[in-house]
Amino acid sequence: MSKPNSLQAILSTASCKLTRALLRKTGRGGTAVPGKVAMKFAGNILETVSEGMEIVVVTGTNGKTTTCSMIEHAVRAAGHDCLINRSGANLLSGITADLTCSADWRGRPRTRYAVLECDEAALKQVVPLVHPRAVVVTNLFSDQVDRYGGVENTLAEIRKGAELVPDTTLVLNADEPLSASLALGLPNRVVWFGMDPSVGVRGDVDLADAGTCPVCGSAYAWDFHIYAHLGGYRCPACGYARKDPDVAVEAIDSISASGSRIRLRTGKKTADVTVSVPAVYNVYNAAAAAAAAKALGLPRTQTLESLASVPSPFGRLETFDLDGNRLQMILVKNPAGCNQAFSYLTGFDEDYTAVLCLNDRTGDGHDISWINDTDYEKLCTDPHLKKLYVCGDRKEDLDARLARAGAPDEIRQIVDDYPGLLSLLRKEERPIFALPNYTAMMELRRVLQDATGKKDFWA
Repeated sequence: MSKPNSLQAILSTASCKLTRALLRKTGRGGTAVPGKVAMKFAGNILETVSEGMEIVVVTGTNGKTTTCSMIEHAVRAAGHDCLINRSGANLLSGITADLTCSADWRGRPRTRYAVLECDEAALKQVVPLVHPRAVVVTNLFSDQVDRYGGVENTLAEIRKGAELVPDTTLVLNADEPLSASLALGLPNRVVWFGMDPSVGVRGDVDLADAGTCPVCGSAYAWDFHIYAHLGGYRCPACGYARKDPDVAVEAIDSISASGSRIRLRTGKKTADVTVSVPAVYNVYNAAAAAAAAKALGLPRTQTLESLASVPSPFGRLETFDLDGNRLQMILVKNPAGCNQAFSYLTGFDEDYTAVLCLNDRTGDGHDISWINDTDYEKLCTDPHLKKLYVCGDRKEDLDARLARAGAPDEIRQIVDDYPGLLSLLRKEERPIFALPNYTAMMELRRVLQDATGKKDFWA
């Protein structure tokens, strides 16, 4: 498909801007529909509105939104304006909407930099149009199996996209064997991020998603692991192994509800760094952001300093002040992410209330069998867990799983709707952690937003 001519670009841009304005006037986000309207006038308008920009695309199973926020923060710390698809609308239509609405009326970009979250399967549609400087792949885990199938299919989708942009730098997780295998057979420059062996531990590795050696098909051996199948893998049969990271976490000094203190090495230089968003998986996201900044040529010092003031994206460790009590929301959507959220909760020496919400809509994946592979036992046997509310379309299924995991009957309570849940939460005096999956998060966040005066998710 050829690039739009001037008239097509004007019509496409105008229709996109007007559609979004009308939708937002009615209180809707206008995240994807304006892009669909724009593409009716010019199918490839995205190529026009991104022409000449310095773009980083972030894909992968977990951590896309937070990593994008961190990279955007680094770009701004370096003194540049930066566009980001903040709403998380990460398919072709949503990305088209954000870039087209930010362009001038002739479809010319107004900012030099953009950081774009992109769905794994949509990568092959997006990257040939935006010609990114770098593509970051955070990690790969089983997720939405009714949509993607096995994790190998997700990897194949990402590879299709990478093959279309051979001049783009790939920013890859050295500790994650699936996404790391993208470097095989591709001419792209690679910047690696990860954690040093000193951060990891020896012991059992969750091999559910690790796969086998992409060179010879043999099983991996592991020298250390961080969590799930992330760590120091190698193939004893052919020698294929983890790469040494260009950006590496040498130590995690502390993790609290307000963030982490880490020691980060970029090249040969090491610095003590504060990461404002807590949890081990966000330490990985911070390393990915620093590696992306390196690929962009951003100043190292400003990049690392910027990590101390990154706000939590909506729903991702976002904190709400509920009548003076702290409620922290953690999006969970697959076993790996959920297990890490449980590790975060159970790592604090204080009593708390948990809220688990489960839907099975299109945005979540209709198959909820993943809850059987999730370590709810870790949460449900934590002596600091004093109350457990269960809500969402599949609340009965989730409650049954929690009962099997050992959650006592007296602390579990099924709640029919979110307004009713809010009334109960207002009476809580302990810190509250809410763990919804995607569409449940959007519903719960709307209720909390209205109650606490938070901004809309797309603002």
